Amino acid sequence: MSNVDKILARIDIEHTFNQSVIKYGKEAQCRQAMEECAELIQAINKSIRYPDRKDCHNNLIEEIADVEIMLYQLKVMFNVSDDEVFEVKVQKAVREQDRLEK
Repeated sequence: MSNVDKILARIDIEHTFNQSVIKYGKEAQCRQAMEECAELIQAINKSIRYPDRKDCHNNLIEEIADVEIMLYQLKVMFNVSDDEVFEVKVQKAVREQDRLEK
């Protein structure tokens, strides 16, 4: 897949998830985000408990994707930019690096 195709695919994906926010509404999508986070917690737990089970690994991948989709929607709904999130990630990484050096 060329870079142009990847960009076009991303635009379609973003459009689709923006339409979800419009169709279902902010409150419903916020509740969905919470549900997806809970499902990710369960998938993480099962992946730790059963590290050799492919179905647990595949479920973990699916739940990570679901949460990433919902995080995208939360950023759209609450007008949070990728740059704002990245800035906080950098701050937290610096703080963690300081902790690890102690």
